[in-house]
Amino acid sequence: MLNFPKKTLDYLKKHLLRQEKEVEKNLKEVEADDPAKGAALAESSEPGTDSYIADAHTKSIVVGQQLKNAKISIRTALTKIKNGVYGKCDKCGKQIEVGRLLAMPTAQYCVSCSNKPSKKR
Repeated sequence: MLNFPKKTLDYLKKHLLRQEKEVEKNLKEVEADDPAKGAALAESSEPGTDSYIADAHTKSIVVGQQLKNAKISIRTALTKIKNGVYGKCDKCGKQIEVGRLLAMPTAQYCVSCSNKPSKKR
């Protein structure tokens, strides 16, 4: 385990679990509100309705994917807590600053590595 006070780690874990529940709730709402999956699709007889449905469906897909990505980041952070490696920078291996993790509990990189441009191969 990296150098984190237990109280801080417990706080972050509880925060991540609350965040996960909120993301799951929002994901269900986005999927339920998608007009392409509901009765609105069958009733698209007015001009412009089809383009509205297509636009709203596209937005639902984008928001849904962002929520799925957030859920993956949260699950990754929770798994790292469970495995005792939470807070370790994925690039340099040093401890991520506690302040950064308090602000962004799913952070994978320390401030220094997150500011470095990524190398293209």
